[in-house]
Amino acid sequence: MPLLLLLVTAILQFAPMYSTYSALVDAARSGARELAIGRGLSDPCDPAVQQTITSMDGASTLQSKYVTPSFTSMSTSNTIPDFCGSTNGTTGCPYTFDSTCNTKGNENQGDEATVSISEPYTLSVFGMKVVTINLSTSSSNAIE
Repeated sequence: MPLLLLLVTAILQFAPMYSTYSALVDAARSGARELAIGRGLSDPCDPAVQQTITSMDGASTLQSKYVTPSFTSMSTSNTIPDFCGSTNGTTGCPYTFDSTCNTKGNENQGDEATVSISEPYTLSVFGMKVVTINLSTSSSNAIE
């Protein structure tokens, strides 16, 4: 009986985890869209991260440190990802939400804007923390 009760409780814990993951997928999609239409802004990354966090709509208390916006050039001459906060994807300071280090990347129309999320999620059974796993997702849109 205790094993059956543990199994049923584990199944019931899967539902909120899946709900949070589904909300993360939707938030990444919304953030990638915001990043894609932000070309030309002095800092298109912060509004995209803010949109991603806002899109969670209470499903989770997503923090900006778990969200990574980036750009990827689709041209064959430049395949290096251009992360927000750096000038060419390899140098400069790393992206930090709401900092003076964030600058516009080298994004062009047709390039890819991506928002990735990796948030820890703790599974609990009878109030005891059993395991913490990372829920990860990403979404991309073409820059307009």
